[in-house]
Parts: sequence; C-alpha cells; structure tokens
Amino acid sequence: MPPFQYIASHPHLRPLEEHWQSIRDEYLQAAHRVVEWPEKDLHNGLWDVLGVHYPDQRMPGEMLCPVTHTIVRQIPGLFMAGFSVLRPGAMILPHRGAVEGVWRVHLGLICPPGAWLEVEGQRHVAREGKIVVFDDLRIHAAANQDDSDRVVLIVDVWKDGRSP
Repeated sequence: MPPFQYIASHPHLRPLEEHWQSIRDEYLQAAHRVVEWPEKDLHNGLWDVLGVHYPDQRMPGEMLCPVTHTIVRQIPGLFMAGFSVLRPGAMILPHRGAVEGVWRVHLGLICPPGAWLEVEGQRHVAREGKIVVFDDLRIHAAANQDDSDRVVLIVDVWKDGRSP
C-alpha cells in the first residue's frame, strides 16, 4: 500500500475539503491559543497544537472553533482532531503514532512550499484545501524549512469506522 492516500480513497472526508477556508479562518482567529505539542521528545520546541476534539475531554478548540468542531464531529469514525502548527525551523523526528487502527488525516490550511511530511521515506508537501491520509503507525517525520508557519488540521479516524 502506498504511504499516502487522498480524497478518492476517503470520500467521507470531503466535507473537510469543502469547508477548508472556514476551518482556516477559525484557526486564524484562535491561533493565539495554541500550546506546545506535549510529546517534547519528538520535536525541537517549534511544534504547536490547538485541540478541537478528543474523546471524553473538553478541548479549547470546541468553543473557539465551533464550525470546525461541528464538521469534524460529523466524520464517521472520528477519534480526535486538532490544529497542528509547525513554526519556521520546526523538526519532528521520525516516529510511529501511539494509537493502533487509525488513519491520520492532514487537511492543508497554510502550506508554505518548504514544509513537508515524510512517511517511510516518501515526501509530501501539503496543499491548501486538500487532504492527505496515512497510517499513523508507519514511521513518519515532518519539518518546516520555510520562513512562515505551516498549519494543518489533523483528524484521526478509526480505520474500521467505529464510533468512540
């Protein structure tokens, strides 16, 4: 299986692409509320996040980004969602995700050309308004070698479509 998949393989994610500008605009209004990604051993301190949905927890993005929260809650098999921000110079070390059985979805919101995601040696440069899907258990890394922030909405969905 190739490391990256797109909307053709995941048509249930189409609402993300259809509403990407509204999602981006909500992020821009809430950007001042991001915090450093909690797994500090994975990055160089330039990776920030704003949670939008996580099972059984209230996330700041629920209130700050109600349109985004409503859209992601309608995705079948939703596990979690949040904004991921790579500041200029950010490096995320190669790693595997911690949750078995999820697809990791990135919706490009602000995508400078010098920022990339790499899964098992293949690179992907995000495009604004487009999703890319990969298996979070595959070894992956990311970096932003540009001079502006890279922002994606991360959405994890269960591969078997189950509800939490």
